[in-house]
Amino acid sequence: MTDKDIRSEIEELKAQLASLSPAGGQGAGQPAAGAAPHQAEVAEESGAGGWLRDIMKQAEELMGGLDLQLKDVPAKTALMIFALGVVTGRLLSKRD
Repeated sequence: MTDKDIRSEIEELKAQLASLSPAGGQGAGQPAAGAAPHQAEVAEESGAGGWLRDIMKQAEELMGGLDLQLKDVPAKTALMIFALGVVTGRLLSKRD
């Protein structure tokens, strides 16, 4: 995926989140362009949206950094790391 695809998908997900949240008060059929400004207004009015914006910003930075790092890792190495994570997770879940 390219950066443009990822960014457009993030924007679509933000719009869907805004339409599904009780504070949004908008239907699911609302266009994405209208959902984001309304979400910002609600966040500013309540004062509770600041932390959400910070988390979203940090998540976007993390995903961008991971994308750059994963481009340098060979596919076999990435699959081995993923498999090791799966095995470790299974072993830890059986231990409880």
